[in-house]
Amino acid sequence: MTVYANTDIQLSGSTPYGAHTTFSPPGKAKRIMHTRWKKNTAGMLAAGHPECRYVATVCASFAVEMMNKVRKALTIGGPTFIHSLDPCPKGWDYDPMLSHELGELAIETGIFPLYEVEGGVVKYYGKTKAIVEGRPRKPVREYLLKQGRFAHFTEEDLEYFQAKVDEMWKWELPGVASFRKDLKAKA
Repeated sequence: MTVYANTDIQLSGSTPYGAHTTFSPPGKAKRIMHTRWKKNTAGMLAAGHPECRYVATVCASFAVEMMNKVRKALTIGGPTFIHSLDPCPKGWDYDPMLSHELGELAIETGIFPLYEVEGGVVKYYGKTKAIVEGRPRKPVREYLLKQGRFAHFTEEDLEYFQAKVDEMWKWELPGVASFRKDLKAKA
């Protein structure tokens, strides 16, 4: 099992758009240094690695579900991948008392969907399943504005971030892979 940590103190492909990191601080000449949308690592592995037998996303705010997914991955054998969202008080610049709430908000806003892919089948779980079934997502501003790494965001930045998350939820596999059906195509 390989473990990689990205605390967002440094900049990586997993860093959210616009986040203030040590390598991408907001400046006077250029307020948003990191202008790429974060990589969807779990979705990329699920869609593009046919040998990967199990892929799941988890969040420490839902500890029992997290442990169950890790147990499942360990019992399957062969290549498996788990992407875990774990809020970081130092890197994200927030009061540690908000850790659990920030994890929940990442899910409830749709920024970090909870799902597993086994045998090519996507299964949503937890609060993400409720969103897929029609429960409204919370606005991303509720998640972003509790973190100092987004303190430099303007209303326009918040609207852009919300639009990107909304777009994710229009995919054929919401929040997983940006596939869409071509309803105009003829067989």
